[in-house]
Amino acid sequence: MSDSRPNLLTAEPRQALISLAVPTLLGIVFILAVNLIDTYFVGQLGTDELAAMSFTFPVATLVTSVGFGLGVGTTSAVSRALGAGDRSTSRRLVTHGLLLGTVVVLVISLAGIATQDAVFRGLGAEPQLLPLLSEYMTIWYAGAIFLVVPMMGTGALRASGDARTPALVMAVAAASNAVLDPMFIFGFGPIEPMGIEGAAIATVISRALTLLVTFVILVRRDVLDVHLPSPADLWVSWKQILSVGIPASISNAIVPVATAVMTALVASYGAASVAGFGIASRLESFVLIPGMALTAALTPFIGQNWGGHHPERVAAAMRIATRFVLLWGLGAWVVLLLVGDTVAGVFTDDHTVIDVAHTYMWIVPISYGTAGLVSVVSASFNAVDRAVRSTILSALRSLVLAVPLAFLGAAIGDLEGIFVGIAVASLITGGAAMLWSRSMRSVKESVEDPVEGLRLLGDRGGPITALVAAAREIDGLRVAPRPINTVGFYAGDHELGHVHASGHIDLHVPLEIHDALLDLGKCDHHRHLHEVSWITHRVDTEADVPEALWLLRLTTKLYASVKDGRCPDATALEALDLEPALVEAAQSAVDRTVAAE
Repeated sequence: MSDSRPNLLTAEPRQALISLAVPTLLGIVFILAVNLIDTYFVGQLGTDELAAMSFTFPVATLVTSVGFGLGVGTTSAVSRALGAGDRSTSRRLVTHGLLLGTVVVLVISLAGIATQDAVFRGLGAEPQLLPLLSEYMTIWYAGAIFLVVPMMGTGALRASGDARTPALVMAVAAASNAVLDPMFIFGFGPIEPMGIEGAAIATVISRALTLLVTFVILVRRDVLDVHLPSPADLWVSWKQILSVGIPASISNAIVPVATAVMTALVASYGAASVAGFGIASRLESFVLIPGMALTAALTPFIGQNWGGHHPERVAAAMRIATRFVLLWGLGAWVVLLLVGDTVAGVFTDDHTVIDVAHTYMWIVPISYGTAGLVSVVSASFNAVDRAVRSTILSALRSLVLAVPLAFLGAAIGDLEGIFVGIAVASLITGGAAMLWSRSMRSVKESVEDPVEGLRLLGDRGGPITALVAAAREIDGLRVAPRPINTVGFYAGDHELGHVHASGHIDLHVPLEIHDALLDLGKCDHHRHLHEVSWITHRVDTEADVPEALWLLRLTTKLYASVKDGRCPDATALEALDLEPALVEAAQSAVDRTVAAE
């Protein structure tokens, strides 16, 4: 069966991002459709039921934030493993990640059921709504596993470059929910009318179906590694996922908290202001979907290329995404200015409400481009396991800047001042994100001489300079400056490795050679990417240079040999003075490559 997924390590970055972003866009639309379907049918039951459903949104959003964060953590960890060529680690991460999601959601569900009455009373729910909320949320919590675990499973699929299947899974959820909602809410054949409880049952059934579909796909793709893991193995995997998952969950949860504060502030100007703010916010969510889809596509693309040590492709993707969100933000502002009043009129004929929505759409969309830039940088940080930076950016924009500036704006300019405060917060945070990510976005192509380029590494005449100067004499090897303060070693356009300012050389070798070199004590594991085919050798003094050069010559010869499907000739092996174990490993790597072709 043919595989139409793009190779994220070799495909042209623009085309790869488009192939990921378009299906993701459809998936986001389907997610929004599920929420709209539930709200529409419950609204037919009456005001109390609709009010009860409204109270569930903050809680549901919080749980969804946890699922989203774990999904991002899974995508980031798995994509980096795949980019490094380590499928065994990627399969282990997927399996252990699903176990992590199961444990987390069970804890959340039990705590949620036990505290739901107190939580909803704290949110201001009136006494007559509590029974309705209990009916709905008890079932919702019991089925929360069907929400979180598929999010992690589809995150693993995105990590491999497959964005179409997750979109299809969400289409199944939306379609089944649309069919089941009226059946269980209003009754159908032998099914008795269940009201709001029926809405919860329909949602749980549709999500259970998505879990089943996702699991079948994961099994058929051979993505899972079914085994009984040890606690130590679980902890290694969970730590990798949670290092991104926890900050991503917090980042996602910050936004609704800030929105709640903004809503309360706007409410002081009357119900019409809240309604106008709500309409404009909903229009905003739809207008920004393309940017959201593109930033979601960045995580697997950047994760794989970062894991595969292709920072120049990371920089190219970030530049493409940055240009798109800035231009899209400008276009969205123009469109909302032209048609915003007309669209707002579909929801209401109250001129006060429309005026508020118009004011919002005149001011806030000015910052859509920089808000998109923040999303681009945050997604990039998540992909390279720097998720705490994403959380800082989210907190900076939503809580540190937007909330205080909105209060300041209200004091100076009333409702218009609030909207100005929101826009200014995004503009400032966008500038900060641009500065913070400059090392990932820049490729130092202006330095043509790699030895001269070593001044960027702070090494003048030291061991790294000696290593690079000698490496330029190796036949078949190209030495060139590389982004993020490194000098790279290339065979054609393929990166074999690079040397860091910190005093170590990283090289990519076949797995068989990787294991043999470690057994012989010729190198160390990669510092960050364990169980992958990257190795590290320290270059602290001049005495470390000869062995580093030997490893570099070996890597160059092996790449040419494995690529051509032939074992290095005897003369080359004698010149490298290889131990028998390395000769055997080289032949094994060649045989595996030929068999794979």
